[in-house]
Amino acid sequence: MDLRQLRYFLAIAEHGSILKASQALHVAQPSISTHLRNLEEELGVVLFERSARGVVATSEGQELIRHARLILKSADDARESLRSRSDSPVGRVTFAIPTSLVTILAVPLIERTQAALPNVTLRVVESMSGYIAHWLLEGQVDVGLLYGAQPNSGIESTRLLTEELYLAGRDEASLRGVAEGGEAPFHRLEPLKFVLPGREHGLRSLVEQSARRAGISLNVTIEIDAFSQIKRLVRRGAGHTILSLAALESDEPAAALSVARIVEPVVERSVHIAHANSRPLTRAAREVERIAVDILRAEASSGWWRAKLP
Repeated sequence: MDLRQLRYFLAIAEHGSILKASQALHVAQPSISTHLRNLEEELGVVLFERSARGVVATSEGQELIRHARLILKSADDARESLRSRSDSPVGRVTFAIPTSLVTILAVPLIERTQAALPNVTLRVVESMSGYIAHWLLEGQVDVGLLYGAQPNSGIESTRLLTEELYLAGRDEASLRGVAEGGEAPFHRLEPLKFVLPGREHGLRSLVEQSARRAGISLNVTIEIDAFSQIKRLVRRGAGHTILSLAALESDEPAAALSVARIVEPVVERSVHIAHANSRPLTRAAREVERIAVDILRAEASSGWWRAKLP
């Protein structure tokens, strides 16, 4: 088994066809077929099921896909790390951001990376924290932000800050009777209708736990995992929501919602920067990580976010 065989194998899996893989790689089809046959003979398994419409990975093939991606990613990282020893960092970095932090981080991170690291190609992906942790372990993401630590999970993380959650409504009138002096005791939220992410979302779990501690149940009438649409629904009067100030941040002042800090209990969550501890970070990834940390700490120190640094 060698790296070329693994690259050919992944190309076949991704394209679902030996012919399409050969065209994408600009390698003769018989050569790719020979490498695949040799790989199957060496491993003693069938990696693809053949049909007139192409090929589909077998269960053994699916397992090799996971290994091959990690192996090739490690080889690429090693090459790029050594190439960049004497020059500015070189390579490709994938950085994952939870949806609630995308508005304040994605564009500044891209702009500062382009200015400071001209030889680095940055890909920013957005998802829920749980998916990001999985992508880190699978090697699909180099560095990511997570809510909460990941003890004994294969992920190394550092706490950057702690943020509080806020009640948000359409306008000031929507918070009347619930909030006083900019604060809303949790027990007063029970009569409200809420627009929140689904139960598998970390924010929803945190809110539900806090509701149980306050001795109430929340009336969630709409479940949707897109924060932009949650805010849109709240603006249209569909109900209230609970988000961080970072998630509620808007580039359009007219689109801003009215907010109140939740108290009794205060609802907090920690933001961590993380990477898989099974693979060393390239110099490029470390530099992108540093830029992201600088941006988040500066935002936390500016006051508007009301986030607390360690």
